[in-house]
Amino acid sequence: MCALPVGTIAGELFAGSFLSAATRSRIVLPLAVASVLPYLLYAPRPGVALAAVALLLAGATGAYTLGLDAWFVAAVPEERRGRAMTLMTAGMMTVQGVRMAGAGLAAEFVPVHTVVAGTGVLGTLCLLVAAVELRATERRDGADRHMTSR
Repeated sequence: MCALPVGTIAGELFAGSFLSAATRSRIVLPLAVASVLPYLLYAPRPGVALAAVALLLAGATGAYTLGLDAWFVAAVPEERRGRAMTLMTAGMMTVQGVRMAGAGLAAEFVPVHTVVAGTGVLGTLCLLVAAVELRATERRDGADRHMTSR
């Protein structure tokens, strides 16, 4: 189980040390979508080594949060950032807890490896939908800015 946090630390150290802020911003969507793909390695009921690799890879992709945090800070007025970050963190922790409880409940009825692989499938689909919506919003906002600047 320590492979996930080890991967997270390694990914964030690498991204924070060797990638520019612009690059960290550009890789948010690809890394976020890729972040749950390693869980698909659980589909064939992996042994300890393959499970550790999957968790290490999933953790390493967590570096997308560095760019995502920068997006958040840029979007929130300075005088509200403290409260906004607190609310965002509380919301994320709550959703993570509910998600873990749901996975635990599902594992009472289906094999754990199936639950983890299912998380990979469901997470990938949700993140792809979110990425498409974000890109569409960026295009609309860019078109709106272009139209108002004339």
